[in-house]
Amino acid sequence: MSITTTSPPEAELEARIADTLQRVFPGTTSLRIQQRFKVRVGHTEMEAGSQSYVEGRADILVYQGDEALAVIELKREGLPLTADDEAQGASYALLTRAPIVVITNGSDTNIYQTHDMKLLKEASIDAGELAHRIATAAAAAQSSITGAISKLLGTDLSAAAIAAMNATELHELTGSWTSSQRFVENFLVPRKATEAARIAIRAADTRVVIISGPPLCGKSSVLRELEETADANGWAVLFIEASSCAEGLFRRLANVLAALFSWPATQDDARMWLRRVASRPDYRFVLCIDSLPSGGAVLSAELDEMISGGMGAHLQLVVAVDENDFDHLTLKPNRREPTRLGRNSTRIEVGNYDDNEFASARDCLYQLGGGLVDGGQYAPELRAPWVLRAAVASQMESLPEGSAAVLPPLLGTEMFSVADERFACLGAVRNEIRTLARIYVDELMAKRHHGDRLSSLYVFSVTRENARKNIDRDGCHDLVRAGLVQASTAYSGDSLYVIRVPALFGHEVGVRLATLLQRKVQKNPDEAAKWLVKSCARMPLGDAIGAYAINRSLQQLGPGDYLLLINGLLKLPPVRRPIAPGSKMVAMIPSVGLIDFEVDVNGTTTMRSRDILSPPFTVDLDEEDLVAVANIDGWLILSQLRPFNLAFCNQDGDLLNVAAWLLLEIGSCPVVLRRPGKELEQFHTHAIDHGEMSCLKNGIAEPVTWSITELLVQDIPGVDREAWVREAAATGSLPLINRLGQALSHISNVAGRSEWAEQMLEQVYRPALQGHPQFH
Repeated sequence: MSITTTSPPEAELEARIADTLQRVFPGTTSLRIQQRFKVRVGHTEMEAGSQSYVEGRADILVYQGDEALAVIELKREGLPLTADDEAQGASYALLTRAPIVVITNGSDTNIYQTHDMKLLKEASIDAGELAHRIATAAAAAQSSITGAISKLLGTDLSAAAIAAMNATELHELTGSWTSSQRFVENFLVPRKATEAARIAIRAADTRVVIISGPPLCGKSSVLRELEETADANGWAVLFIEASSCAEGLFRRLANVLAALFSWPATQDDARMWLRRVASRPDYRFVLCIDSLPSGGAVLSAELDEMISGGMGAHLQLVVAVDENDFDHLTLKPNRREPTRLGRNSTRIEVGNYDDNEFASARDCLYQLGGGLVDGGQYAPELRAPWVLRAAVASQMESLPEGSAAVLPPLLGTEMFSVADERFACLGAVRNEIRTLARIYVDELMAKRHHGDRLSSLYVFSVTRENARKNIDRDGCHDLVRAGLVQASTAYSGDSLYVIRVPALFGHEVGVRLATLLQRKVQKNPDEAAKWLVKSCARMPLGDAIGAYAINRSLQQLGPGDYLLLINGLLKLPPVRRPIAPGSKMVAMIPSVGLIDFEVDVNGTTTMRSRDILSPPFTVDLDEEDLVAVANIDGWLILSQLRPFNLAFCNQDGDLLNVAAWLLLEIGSCPVVLRRPGKELEQFHTHAIDHGEMSCLKNGIAEPVTWSITELLVQDIPGVDREAWVREAAATGSLPLINRLGQALSHISNVAGRSEWAEQMLEQVYRPALQGHPQFH
């Protein structure tokens, strides 16, 4: 068996170098060589040369002392000396200020003076001539150096040039946890959309991959992930931020090339550079364009030019766009024909973290010193990438070295304050959002199609008819252009504006409810509680929004009306109701659509999907399964309330905190107090007498359990934590004891409270659980 290699053995290569030096510089001492060396190109230092033959040659830099003496282009034996070899050698020599260029294939050797590439007749250079050459090396004209930069940035140094450009571009977009920049250094969550993009890029017929989604969902991070993993795929990936391309992509590239490499490139130079890089056969070139706007004639024309193949066969584009811009980019104004971008593109949608991505996000946080309390995987608000970052920002920013930040498993009402701060820069568009919130609250009680009513539990929306009655055309256009709303159609056929930033909208809805709540409580607290529950039961994030509205109205209500409102909510506990035979119901699973349920006299339940062509599915249910939980929203609101700052004195003068007695009542509820997620989830429960409770292994997944945890961790006026634990255990309520165990299990890992929590688990919780042997 024979093996053919394109690279000579290291010893053979070293022998050829030594032989060349001896022939070209006879009698010259103190020579040293570098097969990989630094080249300073403008303001950027890059590594050049190679340790083995690349395309039939090795680049070697020869030094005498600290002075660069010569660049040697060492060709493989038998390969001819070409003009391309001369150009490459001259380019390296100009940038390293080496006065001599040597090109040799072993049998033929050419020696040139760098500044004009004049072929020297001598076959060798003695020490005196060498000193003269070094002294006159500065004679190289600036124009020659500019040409050298142009040559090398498009060939051997192209990968290093792309890396330098990416570092500069991404650095401008990277900031601290609390900054408004898109990225945080070292925090990058792997996304499924990135792998889908890689698959699309590898497909031979894919010219453009479009990453689309709502604002702040992580589109930019997908492009950043492609760039950071480019080497593993053998690709060259160039990241460009499109909002910097007002005068066109090639103008932006020319500016970057000038700033980094002192190459006064024109737009045509940048176009030629991109074409040269994209035409290289040794790797796939991927141009990532972030935040591509839908307008801009110059950029649109340049995209057409690149898509048409004028930039080389190996160029592929990945562009990130807001979902509202997708149709504008891919459809012509007549809305019937696709643009060239539309004809040659594959769309990949990105949204909130799924289970695997969220697990990766938790791992990334852990590596940086942060972590979520067990149970956070069930908090839907934390699945939004920007919400998770904003929620952890303050703790991660001020994290002392060597310590860890433990973040809550759910945000609750805090998410609305986070959103209010994050979107403070929206300016006048915030006024339009407030108007939409007012319209939304007015529409809550309107009679609607059952499909519209069910879908409204998952997404905020308002009818376009009412929106346009209250917001002028320009205002509606601004909302769409900012990506805050998206046009859609309801089950009933009504035209809608769907809100794409629910946490921000939840803040505005909460503010609106707080304004209305004050007057209603003063008129009739119990009716006000019923109105609030009915409103919040019909909206996404309703329990948190209801609690947010109450908290915001506390100062206006005063302690008396506040307590009357809480009592009104306490009078509306969850109830379990049997489902009668013959009942017909309709439900919604977002990924499936509307599902009809029908229960016959034997308890057999038949399910039919309206949106998917599939046969009916029948299941036999026993009497315990034929139960529905109703009226849960009032106590869900109380679970989110956390009134730790409100206390009063009893007749004995003792200070009593409202939260302490409220959580004893709410914590005893024999119903799991959390809103289910959009999809079926791995959330386990245990059946108990007249109800169910969350499995201990779920972690802290109920807002009421986190409120109990905070009650026992914090130093709250009017709360004796040990007395509260003993009182909770003494109730004998299994749901309360279970929630107490979940809270204490977490606190046993909290610095400063762990010993106490372990003591309470051993002395109070476990003995209380023994009273319920089926769960002991």
